[in-house]
Amino acid sequence: MVFQQKHSRVLALIVLYFSIVIFYSICVYFDFQPLKDFFGFLRVPILMGLYFYSSAKFDYIYVLALIFFQAAYLLFGSNTPQNMFWGAAASVVFRLLIVIIIFRAISDKRWKMIVLSGIPILFIYFYLINLIRENVIDSYYLWMCNGLLTAFLAGMAVSNYCYKDDQKSYWLLISALLFVVQIGLFFVNKFYLKQQLFLQLIIVFYGISHFTFYKFMVFKDLESVAKEAI
Repeated sequence: MVFQQKHSRVLALIVLYFSIVIFYSICVYFDFQPLKDFFGFLRVPILMGLYFYSSAKFDYIYVLALIFFQAAYLLFGSNTPQNMFWGAAASVVFRLLIVIIIFRAISDKRWKMIVLSGIPILFIYFYLINLIRENVIDSYYLWMCNGLLTAFLAGMAVSNYCYKDDQKSYWLLISALLFVVQIGLFFVNKFYLKQQLFLQLIIVFYGISHFTFYKFMVFKDLESVAKEAI
């Protein structure tokens, strides 16, 4: 009975999370400014609540990473050079914390596979950075660091899935690949070619990538609890 109640509440929170993502997308499309800000802000708190309620073991690094991501989102909402710089800095910290979580979760690290998987993503990322270099001159090196962390993150996810095909690895792979696509679209839309289509795709990939990483965290925490019980 208790399990069924918990499952129902988790399902309700998942529906609420994706409903907020959809409402945010609609508000952005029609430029409903107050509602856009409201629904945009709500996404991370709802995800935190979902993780807190459904995870077997609370990981404070993940929560801290979400806080930095939320800070980056709020700072990027303003186009002032100072806020863009601090938004880039918060984004780097978010990415670093996510990398730490993944690094600790993967027991068998195939370094050759990680490097080979990450290099193509790194080249694409650096190409995009140099394409918009004049627009991010103050935060150029921060975005370069972000690129290195993103490529390393994706490399670990791909390598891990190739050698360990389980649910945790599956959710991690989907999340990592969506993170890569999302940041690429963000660059193009924010600094190079503004398109409503790109913005809508960013919102969709944002919602799915964070949800799939949440699923990875749930399976990671279950695995950790199981090991501690042995």
